[in-house]
Amino acid sequence: MRKIFLFLVLVLNLIGNNNQTFAQKSKQGVSRIDSLTYDSLMEISLRMEELGKRMITSFDEKERLTSAHQFVKHMVKALRIPNSYFFELDTVKNISILYSPDQHFRIITWNLALNNEQYRNYGVLQLNPDYMKKIKDTTNLRSYYPLIDKSDKIKNLLDTSFDNEHWFGALYYSIEMSTYQKQPFYLLLGWDGNTMLSNRKVVECLYFENNIPMFGKAVFDLKDNRYKKPLKRLVFEYNNQANMLLRFETTKGILVQENVAPPRPQDWGKPETYVPDGSYDFYKFNKKTGLWEKQKDMLKEFDMQR
Repeated sequence: MRKIFLFLVLVLNLIGNNNQTFAQKSKQGVSRIDSLTYDSLMEISLRMEELGKRMITSFDEKERLTSAHQFVKHMVKALRIPNSYFFELDTVKNISILYSPDQHFRIITWNLALNNEQYRNYGVLQLNPDYMKKIKDTTNLRSYYPLIDKSDKIKNLLDTSFDNEHWFGALYYSIEMSTYQKQPFYLLLGWDGNTMLSNRKVVECLYFENNIPMFGKAVFDLKDNRYKKPLKRLVFEYNNQANMLLRFETTKGILVQENVAPPRPQDWGKPETYVPDGSYDFYKFNKKTGLWEKQKDMLKEFDMQR
């Protein structure tokens, strides 16, 4: 339990100290919110800040779970307030807030550590009310969509699509947008504390279908004969003491992925033993095919400092 506590304190500090990177700012600010609404949202956010700290710092699992339940209730209360999209929630340090590059929505994720060193993931996707006004067909349209973590029930992670109520939970830390045939889709990079032995990183593809947020789109072409068709997401599992690099090189339009492998040949197939092996793979978006395609021999073009 002490290891979980120290790790979560580190995450809390990381989020707080890197707010511009880890939780992008809304361009609109709070100018769209009247003073009474602002005061209400500020009161809720301060309560959420207190609950968020308990979720991370309490040694008592029951208290963390109770705080998590109350945290969700306050989050829903805030999201139901008109124009709450324009309230940045930046006093709440235990959450990641990412705004889509086109400002159509923001996605908020957070997690809770259990005593067995597994994590529960929570999330919500909130639409920009200005964007909602432009949608002609309002079937299934909601101002926000809860993300329900069902990762333990998903059989085929690489080739499965699901809606917001059957989400592969993760704490998202980066987002990029691609467009194919005038339809946007969004790549999310996330972290998942999988088990007491291993963590996972994921490249998730988010898109909308009949106004419902969907996760998992066949846009990853690994150029590998083992896969007959493009994959719907990329998932990398590795030892929970290791740190795997997965990031966008935005200026070059490249996704960089550090490869992980077992330190001993006999450990192949045991991802809880995998650690970075010093090699990297690179993916670049092909506008003609609408696919993120694996590239060859691009290492020399990039500074791989962490």
